[in-house]
Amino acid sequence: MPSSFGDQATSQAIWGLKPSNLLMVLPLGAFLVVLARSFVGVKAFGLFTPMLIALAFLQIGPIMGPVVLGSSVLAGMLMTPTLLKLRMTRVGFLGTLISAIVLVLVALQGLLDTKLQVDAFPVIVCALVVERWWRQWEKDGAKEAAWQAFNTFMISVVIQFVMVSHIALMLIEWSPLLMPAFTGLAIAILGRYRGLRLSEIHRFAPIWLERRRVAKNAELPEGVEEDRRSGAPDTRRISAEPDVPEQPEGVPESIPIAMNERAPPPGGAQANSAQSEPPTVPNSEAQFAARFGTSAKLPVNKTWVIGSPEDV
Repeated sequence: MPSSFGDQATSQAIWGLKPSNLLMVLPLGAFLVVLARSFVGVKAFGLFTPMLIALAFLQIGPIMGPVVLGSSVLAGMLMTPTLLKLRMTRVGFLGTLISAIVLVLVALQGLLDTKLQVDAFPVIVCALVVERWWRQWEKDGAKEAAWQAFNTFMISVVIQFVMVSHIALMLIEWSPLLMPAFTGLAIAILGRYRGLRLSEIHRFAPIWLERRRVAKNAELPEGVEEDRRSGAPDTRRISAEPDVPEQPEGVPESIPIAMNERAPPPGGAQANSAQSEPPTVPNSEAQFAARFGTSAKLPVNKTWVIGSPEDV
């Protein structure tokens, strides 16, 4: 194993991975970051800072990587208050941190008596982590900054071992394009998730349990069926049965009483009355005949009668 203690402490460039294989496992690290942040809800430094730290671990080694990162961050945190008093720009601040991290690496080589070989990329990543930690410290306090630093470290360790796992390497050797294609599709599907995260369940669990208890103990409104689920009322309504009028006393139940209908006359009187009364035939000529008043005189048309000089 590279970068282990003892005589075999020499760091390999990419921990036994070919350069092409390293490119193929980068989407896998991005998928793990998206999974941790969008679905699990773990807060970390930056968007893809854990993946960058995992790549630094791959270059330094699984044992010396965390040691170098922890020592560099500790040295940077001790130097940051002094550097901020000098009112330095961000570029100057990061340049000074890089110099401090290089001094820490040289000190580790002398103390541990190892042939530690570190490229420039892990040094830059360590400097960025130190800067982000200090900004988070000033914004949310030491406790929140330490918690996010721990989450970032754990995600980076998980990404590191997943990227060099036997299954990942076997898939890359079998089909190099399968890994980036599959992880890209998984990231596209997972990126649409905007629901409840796993870390937020404990916050909303009391509300959910209280709503279940209230819904279970609530009385159902009139005409609502009992739901098949956990006792919650259902929106389905029971079909209303037609109202049957009550039978008067003394009338047997075999004689029905129709609603909104007149009872037929007894003894076939309805048939006899229909035969005795002839149907009424309308007289169309009487509608247009002249109507006479009580004086039996024809009505006078006064259209052409001159009643005043103004009518002339």
